[in-house]
Amino acid sequence: MNDYQRDNPRSSMTAQRKAPPLAIFPALFSVLFLVLSAWPCTIAVVSGRATADGRPLLWKNRDVDEQDNLLKFYRGQLFDYLGLAHVSQTDSVWGGLNSSGFAVVNSVSYDLEGSSSGDNGRFMKQALESCATVDDFEALLQATNSAGRRTQANFGVIDASGGAAVFETGNTSYTRFEAKDEPSGYIIRTNFALTGVRPEEGSGFVRFDRARLLMAAVEEGSLDAPTILEQAARDLVNDMVDPYPLPYEGSQEGHPVGYIRTQYSINRYRTASCLLIHGVRTGENPILSTLWCILGEPVCGVALPLWVHAGSVPAEQTGSQTAPMRDLVLRREGECYTDASNSQYLDTLRLVSGDGRGMMVLARAVEDTVFLAAEHALESWRSSSPTAGEAAEFQALLSSWTYQTLSRWSWF
Repeated sequence: MNDYQRDNPRSSMTAQRKAPPLAIFPALFSVLFLVLSAWPCTIAVVSGRATADGRPLLWKNRDVDEQDNLLKFYRGQLFDYLGLAHVSQTDSVWGGLNSSGFAVVNSVSYDLEGSSSGDNGRFMKQALESCATVDDFEALLQATNSAGRRTQANFGVIDASGGAAVFETGNTSYTRFEAKDEPSGYIIRTNFALTGVRPEEGSGFVRFDRARLLMAAVEEGSLDAPTILEQAARDLVNDMVDPYPLPYEGSQEGHPVGYIRTQYSINRYRTASCLLIHGVRTGENPILSTLWCILGEPVCGVALPLWVHAGSVPAEQTGSQTAPMRDLVLRREGECYTDASNSQYLDTLRLVSGDGRGMMVLARAVEDTVFLAAEHALESWRSSSPTAGEAAEFQALLSSWTYQTLSRWSWF
């Protein structure tokens, strides 16, 4: 079994079939190109029933060739919102949170009905501008079914009224899955759909199984943002090797000691960013919904909080060209992927060294401090809502301190 079949076990089912006529090879090649060049994200929708504080969570590891991700604040027609974006794209966002407490993420799923996923980002932008609830999102899908959309995606959504759902969405149809109805209270998706019509085009099965295993290992009803970021978003287990506990002192497939392939792990060599939206309980002020973002590969970066209410994005996390925080983490990633023979191999000794140093050690210390500060702020804000200026000042302070700390400290 080859690497592609390990991550896409359904593809191996067709291996023994009679070879197709040569005439169909161009079409077959096009299909394989789409699958192999897909943006294979990992997402999870967690209902308040499964979390430690009763508030929903929405997570996405974004895997994509375009590595210059940044955050933007948008003034929408109905709602303002924060969106994960590229500098080069003005009409799409790849996950975000709006002022009503509604949030959306996606993972591409080419096995769904239809022929194009080109509008996934535009559709999420439209949803953030116009939807306040999960039901509003479904109404938008219903309104666009007849004319059709260029969408092939698993959309994860939460709202400020306790809504938490996944919509497996093709060009002209969708299926809704409620997180609260799942025995676990949450839903995980990678790059295949339960309602897919072309199983051979699904992918991400290794990541799906691993994410389920990691989430199930957490005590029932105790999931929270730090746990998902630390244990799931940064996970390095691949289809052949479990490197834990770090530092990894083995070797994979003849590569140097400590190196591990990240092609099929949840934290991948193509993971450009990570979003985790922490919602509110029913009845709480939706302006307290918090968007946590890691710009860069999670094992090399730090999660920082933002609030739509602030009306801005800290300078380190946005920009007219690239975001300084993304540039910093991208340089650190380059110090981890140094195996000239294969760009998918990560030097885990750069993350956690034998003497207790490394990128993840520093990042964890900084991130713990940020989470503690944000927790204290939110506790205070639940009693007395902050002004937009207070929220902006606080998120800017955390962003500046984190950037300066990561720039100044020795990582190794």
